[in-house]
Amino acid sequence: MSKTNTLLKELEEVAAKLNIKVRYERTKARGGLCKKGEQFLIIIDKSADPHYKTAVIAEAIKKFDLADLYISPKAREAIESAD
Repeated sequence: MSKTNTLLKELEEVAAKLNIKVRYERTKARGGLCKKGEQFLIIIDKSADPHYKTAVIAEAIKKFDLADLYISPKAREAIESAD
């Protein structure tokens, strides 16, 4: 597994810990965080490359309180540097 895929998997796990569902769907939209009822979702085009998926998840996760979660230094760096 590549470093990008490993990071993507870890960011998906952080999202799950925050009770955010990550969904990969066919879409032409950029993707990102949305809320349906009380459930937060991150929707990403399933044909996007792993770097793009990682960036979208990191950007969405950055909006939440991460203080009480263990996040590897590499994943934390990705989240903190997300636009």
